[in-house]
Amino acid sequence: MKNKVFILLAIKNIVAIICFTILSIVFNHWWIVFFSLLFLTTFEEKEEKEDDR
Repeated sequence: MKNKVFILLAIKNIVAIICFTILSIVFNHWWIVFFSLLFLTTFEEKEEKEDDR
């Protein structure tokens, strides 16, 4: 399950970067690529800790 989530998020991030790169080439403004940072997604698995109560 975890690997599927990482693969899907990687694909989503790659598509976002490619789209904004194409936009920056079309409009001839390199800084448009920085907007792709707003659409990047991360996934973090939480580690369960035992309570010492």
